Amino acid sequence: MGIKKIINLYIFKEMVPHFTTSLLVFTFLVLAGKILKLTEWMVNHGTQLGHVLLITLYTLPSVFFFTFPMAALLASLIAFSRLNEDNEITALKSSGVSLYQILPSVMGFSVMIYLLSSCISLYLFPASNYAMAKVLFDVARSSASVGIKQGIFNDTIPNMILYANQISANDQTMKGVFIFDERDPAFPNTIVARQGKIHSDSEQMSLNLRLEGGTMYMVNKDLDSSRALHFTTYDLKLGLSDIMRKVSSRKKDNEEMSLPELRERMGQFDKGTIVYNKLLKEVHKRFSVPFACLIFGLIGLPLGLMMGAKSRSYGAALSILIFVFYYILMSAADSFGKTGQLHPVLAAWMPNLILGAIMVVLIWRATRR
Repeated sequence: MGIKKIINLYIFKEMVPHFTTSLLVFTFLVLAGKILKLTEWMVNHGTQLGHVLLITLYTLPSVFFFTFPMAALLASLIAFSRLNEDNEITALKSSGVSLYQILPSVMGFSVMIYLLSSCISLYLFPASNYAMAKVLFDVARSSASVGIKQGIFNDTIPNMILYANQISANDQTMKGVFIFDERDPAFPNTIVARQGKIHSDSEQMSLNLRLEGGTMYMVNKDLDSSRALHFTTYDLKLGLSDIMRKVSSRKKDNEEMSLPELRERMGQFDKGTIVYNKLLKEVHKRFSVPFACLIFGLIGLPLGLMMGAKSRSYGAALSILIFVFYYILMSAADSFGKTGQLHPVLAAWMPNLILGAIMVVLIWRATRR
């Protein structure tokens, strides 16, 4: 094995442990807030531990979607900062090894992270988002049904008060149902029914309260008109979007669709329409965010040399600042893309283009020192 290959392998091995540690730390920090929210669900909604673990598991690909580039940057930055601090970079230069000759190690490391991130972005990210939507539906369904108690006014569902005189222990059928529904402030209504039962459809992810033998009283907010509607059977759609999040639509969200599904959905709309542009941007986003791993990994080389003997805490702070800058660019590009001021493809790739230009300048300046 040649000396250059040994050097590149040495630098590669230097970055891998830093990447693993950084990924774990960043992932934990991002998940910390979500874990607190899940704990609140367990306490307030009686969410089962198994559901909490599944939600956490399905959240990981979405978290990795952004923590992979951060970890790649910090790993490269710390590795070269340490090499520079111990004068190993100086020794390499004295031996006739330029920075361009050690770029393959950084490139190989960045490509490895890019490929892992691409697998997550193209396959795990949409699949986990859709799976999590189903779990959240089960949680919401359980919360809505288990949270209803007989003989008291229940406010489990926001902006709705439900009273049941009796609830069967066998099939959860409610007898003597009274409902005050003010989810639409302009037309609040009161429903009185002989009985009712919650029905759910896991495939369509819909949750309805089927009422039998009752009357709906509707009064507008100005109290100047009213009407009564008698019904034999009435399905009242429950607000899952208010309990957890919007999972009651049969169609997948953009982030829940695979690339073939996104392209198929794009074919249903004309080019240039708002929906088409959103779908097109989502397609390119699946490629542009993983590609950022390449840029972040390479930009860590000149930044690490600039850091010198500064502590690793400075490196972590600098990495976060750079990623915040990248995230601001993403948000700005997304806004311009939605308003039509930027083409969706350019909106997806603009942050990479700007940061890539900065990376080229920094590497060029580092090699001229």
